[in-house]
Amino acid sequence: MKNWMPFQIVAFFLIFLVTPMSQALAAPVVGAEKAPAASPEDGGPRYWQVVELSGGLNLREQPTSRALVLTRFTSGRVLDNLGCLWAEGRIWCNVQELGGVPRGYVAADYLKPAVAPDGTVATGADTSAARAGQGRFDATGMLSCALLPSQPIGHCGFGVARSGGGDTTVLLKKPDSRTRAIFFRFGNPVGADTSKADPGQFSATRQGAMNFIRVGNERYEIPDAVVLGD
Repeated sequence: MKNWMPFQIVAFFLIFLVTPMSQALAAPVVGAEKAPAASPEDGGPRYWQVVELSGGLNLREQPTSRALVLTRFTSGRVLDNLGCLWAEGRIWCNVQELGGVPRGYVAADYLKPAVAPDGTVATGADTSAARAGQGRFDATGMLSCALLPSQPIGHCGFGVARSGGGDTTVLLKKPDSRTRAIFFRFGNPVGADTSKADPGQFSATRQGAMNFIRVGNERYEIPDAVVLGD
């Protein structure tokens, strides 16, 4: 057998030591989990949008493909991001209709961050209601309003606090010095600050860039420019 030279022995040991290490570095980690998308409070998108699907996206009661299907979302539907988690080898996101039920889990593969009417992808928590309550407004002015069924449209003072992405609280001052808060999510009117002491059924319609709001007998006209900003 031919004798090996010293440099050949060194080369052999270098190959033996280095090759397994490089292969280990290049190989994927078995069972590694992808990081779930962050909740809005942790800097994630405030809203998801369902991607283009032929049959819709199942909303399930639990984060598993074996869980009960609560409903099915069509392509383009905008949903609240309530946080995501890893389960059964994939990411599931806890979602709900904008500001309401049903609430459940959908596979994150079929979601994308939703672009709001103001052209942004909103992140972080919606702080508009808190800032409006503190009088920290982004703009103030006058809006068309009426407080009684037979009353002609007049004007109410307002302040608006915006959190981006069409998440806005408009605080209106009534002639009797009381206030009424109107809440917008993703640019859409979703409710008011009604209570047992100050009741009133909420409804909203839209014509062009104007939102027509009713809270009981109260009527308000709020343009998109107030909600979204200039």
